[in-house]
Amino acid sequence: MKVSIKPMSHFNTDLNNFASFLAQEVLDSIRLTGEGGFREAAFTQLIMEYLSDVNETGNTQVCTIVHRNKIGNRLRQINGYGLWDNYETLDIFISDYKGDGKPYTQEKSRIISCFNLASKYLSYLYNGNYGEKEESAEESEFQQNFNSFKDSILRVRIILLTDGIVRKGVKVENVQFGDVTVITEIWDLERIYQIWSSQRKREPIEIDIPSQFRQKIPFLSIEQSEEDYTSYLVIVPGQLLADLYDVYGSRLLEQNVRVYLQNLGKVNKEIRKTILETPGMFMAYNNGISATATKLTVAKDNQSGNRILKYIKDLQIVNGGQTTSSIFYARKKDRADLSQVYVQMKITLVHDDNKMETVVSRISKYANSQNKVSETDLTSNQAFHITLEELSRTTWASPVTGHQQTRWYYERVKGQYKEEINKAHTPSRKAAFKDRNPPHQVITKEEFAKFRNAWYQLPFSVARGSQKNYLQFIETEGKTTPTRYYFQNIVATAILFKAAEKLYGKKPLAMGDLRYLAVPYALSWLNYHTDERINLEAIWKLQIVPEELSNILKSVLLKVNQFLQEKKPGEYALVSEWAKRESCWLELKKNSPKDWNIEIKSIRKFFQKANDNSNKTDARESLLLSVSIEEWEKIEQSGIETGKLTPIQIGAIRNIINRLQKQKPLTEQLTEMGTDILAVYKGYRKS
Repeated sequence: MKVSIKPMSHFNTDLNNFASFLAQEVLDSIRLTGEGGFREAAFTQLIMEYLSDVNETGNTQVCTIVHRNKIGNRLRQINGYGLWDNYETLDIFISDYKGDGKPYTQEKSRIISCFNLASKYLSYLYNGNYGEKEESAEESEFQQNFNSFKDSILRVRIILLTDGIVRKGVKVENVQFGDVTVITEIWDLERIYQIWSSQRKREPIEIDIPSQFRQKIPFLSIEQSEEDYTSYLVIVPGQLLADLYDVYGSRLLEQNVRVYLQNLGKVNKEIRKTILETPGMFMAYNNGISATATKLTVAKDNQSGNRILKYIKDLQIVNGGQTTSSIFYARKKDRADLSQVYVQMKITLVHDDNKMETVVSRISKYANSQNKVSETDLTSNQAFHITLEELSRTTWASPVTGHQQTRWYYERVKGQYKEEINKAHTPSRKAAFKDRNPPHQVITKEEFAKFRNAWYQLPFSVARGSQKNYLQFIETEGKTTPTRYYFQNIVATAILFKAAEKLYGKKPLAMGDLRYLAVPYALSWLNYHTDERINLEAIWKLQIVPEELSNILKSVLLKVNQFLQEKKPGEYALVSEWAKRESCWLELKKNSPKDWNIEIKSIRKFFQKANDNSNKTDARESLLLSVSIEEWEKIEQSGIETGKLTPIQIGAIRNIINRLQKQKPLTEQLTEMGTDILAVYKGYRKS
């Protein structure tokens, strides 16, 4: 887009610096991929990542679509989208990017023009007039995703991304599109800078209740104040709760330990029944809602003279997410009348932001709850991540070129890597830090989970998205103590994963449109059909994938890509939905190297050898071999019955038994997992 600019006389230093930094980030992003590309697309990708990091959006895809008339004028346009929040929220992004690294004021007429272009594309989507023009592959994929989940979408957000600055007070009103609420948002340079400078913390929700929702919440005079917090009690109309969920969705529930369980649970069915049959009894039957906030304002109602809750900042429903969601869905799906539904809400105003997590955790644990909350939901094993962080700072990798050893930087906290760069005050120190910790060797928690599960034959978990895959991973691994060997192995899988992504390629030279699925499935297939014997330790030492292995990996990617495209069962509308099922993996691994004409023997020199392991590994393997097949079978059965062992560990036992029966050597992976399994049971110890 060509941008109309009205220069501003001055900006603060921080904003000037950030504008320059942002422009450089976009250029670095283009250079890093080595594939060129449009700056506007790179800008869109970067800001969508920023917003995803703070849970302002999710499941985003760059999708540049511009429809023009016969004389070349733009009719419709979007630059990206995100279909997330359990497919309830569709985010449509439109970007207006100048990219010269200098702040400027964005004109109101241009803002309105951008929203009009995106709104027209939204109408085009809902009207389904796709036959009027030729569409690109990425547009067709978007339309297919939209049509598959169209009935689930409750709200659409049209989001303008710009490196300009929008004046205060410039707003575009929300509209109703049939039953779907359409919300407009602007992320300008200042707003983007705020989340960036706050180390990617989520932007708090700010609600002006009378202005936004034309509602009044009676504010009771009962207050309880402590050093860390003050508690208030209010009565909230059910209509307002439904409106809040309609606009903000699951953002209201980010501190809640559960998601909406639809009407499957007994409690939710009873909530719905009360709303439909005896709405006037709702407050008597319901336990109410516990929420937190960081600021609230009380005003006097001119009509009644009573105090009302006017403004609330960072509202989070900690307990009562089921109540909130059920009220919303009763109105949405059952057309329920909520005029008689009221809910009591206890609001805890937390005085110190640093204590928010502790307060929320305790409220979740001790407040009334309508569905059981497990300790696992309420806590996370920080020791696991702290150990990985320590290992990543003290483990040096061999140089690929030159003589500079490097580290694979494990980012335990979002934004940690960039914050460390910012702490290096001089350009030379920043450069030295990047030399030791290259940007392409930064691994986030979610990526760490993706690399491990892709290699260790859980591609269907990876396909379910970074958040669900991470939760599965941390439930399995979170209570273990990572070793240096463990860390190096996962880095080796990261090297394999990144190499596979590069082999698959990106448009227009890609193998297809399924890289995010083909790569994890290909790595799982390769590990499975090499009997888990590829020497990860060797890859760690080399820091690259050898040419022979790379050639095999490319062949596997081609076959997996073809399999995913051609073998999808008819009951699945999308390949991505099938790939989330374990049945997809079970079907894929039936294809042997012989079936696919892949010469696995050409990479046997990269397999582990029996004498490759250290004395410690030999001792652990000896311990495992000293356990009979019958004993392993008893441990397996006990693990299933008691739940002591995860499905991954059960699978490892079966692989160990299979290798013992065939008198095959155990892999390092099985040795590591088998040792952990034996440590669970009395009478066995880790060596």
